[in-house]
Amino acid sequence: MIIAGLFLAVVLVSLYGTGWTTVEQLPQNIADPSNIKGLGVLIFTDFVIPFEILSVVLLSSLIGAIYLAKGDDN
Repeated sequence: MIIAGLFLAVVLVSLYGTGWTTVEQLPQNIADPSNIKGLGVLIFTDFVIPFEILSVVLLSSLIGAIYLAKGDDN
């Protein structure tokens, strides 16, 4: 229980100490899809919902592949 409390404290301190930026603070010309930084900004601003849906689909397919590969123990 003490280890879990210490872990929670470390996570909270690191979240509080991170300098989060908002979309308004980003330069307006950074969302050019021809560079990597612009692609990252587009993924996490305009396409965040499709990105999350894709992550759930990939996670479920990974779990299904593990289940199928495990097979029966009999």
